[in-house]
Amino acid sequence: MGASLRYLAIMHMFRLSTEQATKNAFLHEPMWGGYLKALGAMHGWSDGDGYYENYLGHPIQGAVSGYIWIHNDPRYRHVEFGKDPDYWKSRLRAYAFAWAFSAQFEVGLLSEASIGNIQRYCCQYGFVDHVITPNGGMAWMVGEDILDKYVVRRVEDRTQNLGLRIAARVALNPAESFANLMNMEYPWHRENRDAPSRYVSGSGLYTRREELRKTPSPEDQLVPSFEFTATLPSIMKEGGLSCIGGGATTGFRVANELQWTVEVSGCTFGSNMPPNWSGDSLTFTTGPEWIRHSESRWTPHSHFRFGGQKVTLLHSDPQKRSQIENSLPPNTKLNQYYTLFTQTYESTAMSLSVGAGVDYRLHPGFALRLVNLDYVHSWLSPVVGRDFNGGVRLTSGVVLRIGTW
Repeated sequence: MGASLRYLAIMHMFRLSTEQATKNAFLHEPMWGGYLKALGAMHGWSDGDGYYENYLGHPIQGAVSGYIWIHNDPRYRHVEFGKDPDYWKSRLRAYAFAWAFSAQFEVGLLSEASIGNIQRYCCQYGFVDHVITPNGGMAWMVGEDILDKYVVRRVEDRTQNLGLRIAARVALNPAESFANLMNMEYPWHRENRDAPSRYVSGSGLYTRREELRKTPSPEDQLVPSFEFTATLPSIMKEGGLSCIGGGATTGFRVANELQWTVEVSGCTFGSNMPPNWSGDSLTFTTGPEWIRHSESRWTPHSHFRFGGQKVTLLHSDPQKRSQIENSLPPNTKLNQYYTLFTQTYESTAMSLSVGAGVDYRLHPGFALRLVNLDYVHSWLSPVVGRDFNGGVRLTSGVVLRIGTW
């Protein structure tokens, strides 16, 4: 918590010092009223940030938060990249924490939504960071771990030069180095071996104590304690339109054949809309799921979830847009004038889904969600004369199972 709060404070101080609109909203707008409006405005994929911010900066953020977790995980913090299941367990645990940290930074009580309320304003309300930060962070961590094993350790084994050893650790593992600072350690600190000044070439790595190891029971090897499912693609038919997107479902073991699940999914109506129209649907539900884990590779499941759905349709006036574009100075971003030529129509209401599907196990910790079919019903008000209260959704994806290997 200490390292996470330090990291969070640094990011928010940077935002307040470099983003004038964020600073103005923080100083002059009601924090909690604006926070609720920011949460209510969220929809779609894009959040208005540039390519490098979304697809480089946020994966680095996810990697830093993941390494903060690894440093504080006594069971798995000494592992090194390789085929050992312990390594992948440790990174999956870090991945889950990176997702939670990212969600807090985006929409939590101490987040961009509360400090500056940026999600309430045009083009800042998409879900891109909720997806890219943990997934890109996972890829970034694995990449740094590969460099640490196959490049940094070889440098340390072939030279006694302290400066070169430190430079190799810091330069080739920047996310881990920054996480070390948040954990009040030297940037070149390593959990699995000595400091550069004491490391002996060819020496072995630290290992975790044997008493921490636990041999899973036969039941534990079949029934995961936690499942994470990424669904892509997801195809939903509602309001006479096809909606294509994806989502994620987490399941927590309650009993051998019962999980409690949470699902967030979204889709875009895309090319189904008339010219100058766009739209998307966001669904967030929770509820029980019956699931049958056995020695068979086939895993059937069925669920009932309840929560909410939000449908947003946007109309862009091409004439007004053209007038505004022609009146702006060269290289001026159009985003800040978006509301002048775009009209938003939306509805949010209670929703429920009932469905069933089947997974196919490839590995104790990994399965394919071959098919899942849902009926989704909501109590939305008509949006631009369209009724979105009943729909059918077909999904497939991949499943990570934690606690079975």
